[in-house]
Amino acid sequence: MSRHEGVSCDVCGKGNFRGKRYKCLVCYDYDLCAACYDGGATTNRHSLEHPVQCILTRSEYELYYGGEAVSFEHAMSYTCPYCGSMGFSESQLQDHVNVEHADSSIEVICPVCAALPHGDPNHLTEDFPAHLALEHRAGRDLDDPSIRHMRHMLHPGRWYVYMHI
Repeated sequence: MSRHEGVSCDVCGKGNFRGKRYKCLVCYDYDLCAACYDGGATTNRHSLEHPVQCILTRSEYELYYGGEAVSFEHAMSYTCPYCGSMGFSESQLQDHVNVEHADSSIEVICPVCAALPHGDPNHLTEDFPAHLALEHRAGRDLDDPSIRHMRHMLHPGRWYVYMHI
């Protein structure tokens, strides 16, 4: 069974642990192992009211979805970092955020970036609706001829995406 390499639980300190990983979507670089999450662990910077994203290892994905023809990325279920509602696909999360939280400006961690193997697990954004639209378009705009290309540019401490139309 695979592990969450390079990750340690911020309560018990266990590193490279197996099982489910719970990533806080409010606290920067804050992760819990399943035992601490299930036990209701909190710290002076993390409370039970903070939304979390459950992250599976690839072997857990195989265990849960082994016989189904669903890719790892499409099997993920995402949590809204604003209200904590769970169970969204990428496109459902984008729709939910656009309808319910379009004007929110609270800095949150992107659950999609956190959950995907190639993503940034601590990507903070002050404009989550725009981040979803630019980075996680969920296949909606991929055939849009008005979008010619996208370019990532490094800015001190953060990545920004610029779309050229």
